[in-house]
Amino acid sequence: MPARIPETAIPVVVDRNFPVEMFGDMLRALEASGVVDTFQMWDQMTSWNPRCLWSPARTPMAGVVPDVDSFADWFPMAGYGAAVAPKLGSVISIDSLRRGPAELTQTLMTMANITQGKFTAHIGAGEFKQLQPFGHDVKQKIGRLEDFYKIFDAFRHNNATPIDYQGKYTTLDQAWLGVARNHMPKIWGLGGGPKIVDLSTRYADGFATMGLMVWSSPDNAREEISKMKALLAGKGRDPESFGFGIYMPCLLHEDQNVLSYALDNDLIRWITTIMGRINQGDWEKEGMPSPMSKDWHYANHLLPVRLGEAETLAMIARSTLRHAEKSFLFGTASKIAADIQPYVDAGVTWVGVLDFMPMLLEPAESAAALARSIEVCRLLKQTT
Repeated sequence: MPARIPETAIPVVVDRNFPVEMFGDMLRALEASGVVDTFQMWDQMTSWNPRCLWSPARTPMAGVVPDVDSFADWFPMAGYGAAVAPKLGSVISIDSLRRGPAELTQTLMTMANITQGKFTAHIGAGEFKQLQPFGHDVKQKIGRLEDFYKIFDAFRHNNATPIDYQGKYTTLDQAWLGVARNHMPKIWGLGGGPKIVDLSTRYADGFATMGLMVWSSPDNAREEISKMKALLAGKGRDPESFGFGIYMPCLLHEDQNVLSYALDNDLIRWITTIMGRINQGDWEKEGMPSPMSKDWHYANHLLPVRLGEAETLAMIARSTLRHAEKSFLFGTASKIAADIQPYVDAGVTWVGVLDFMPMLLEPAESAAALARSIEVCRLLKQTT
């Protein structure tokens, strides 16, 4: 019986430190591969890493990349990407709080038109580090997400009359975005928790979360997918037309010495500490202590810009090598693809290959790093 063939994605992060042509070159390589369906972007204001960790002592990349916080605005970048690599689809991971729901709907419709329908937004409630420093009220996260879903749904299904809406934080009074619906974006829920799952199964086209860090095993993924399919059926929706995605954190390399270096690197151990299990209490299921308190959640508490080196290193020291090994898939492309395939067999239809290794390598090795991720996608596209 043929193996399930997932849609594949690779993140492309080229920030404002680099010319946009570099971004275009990477997209052309993905498009030419014939095995990568979409490029993926994060709509970020600032990185997950404290500034003190970005140093040549921890990675040679710090010698050529001044910082990891100079993110681009990914909506114009996505438009540029559609022009240089028109066969690729695009996925952007965003929140629903920093842009008004009608304005965000207009932007998503525009991106769908630019890409001729090959555009998907993975929409979560938002991260503290994206919101609080920039003047947004974090207490509004879930309410804003619900307003967005209901307003997007109203515009998606109605191009005949203006819309009135009274939500928790948003009021529309004869709001009108015109009749054009040549192409519509897909929207997927992003994250976890019962409210996000409820909204996703009610309004969205799919749901995405982290592999390992949330869905810790293929069996866990199968169980959660089964629960969501039951919710979809109970809401009168077709479970088989709904997508299920994982962002799979990886460390891709052929050299075991390089992998050992990566797993013990402060930057990888930092990610392990703050989100090796997004819900820190899930470490108990692994029979391991959680590096942070059980009620600590990076999306609700992390402000990396405020962290100095002493506090950062103290947090890193709370995770062990074993924690890191449980937070990332690591090894060759063939091993990583083999590790991901059981998730696909469990019902995952979209896989984002998140290789953290390029952050740690010599700049000249970046092309080889991208080729490894492409190879994972090629192997996932094979049938047996």
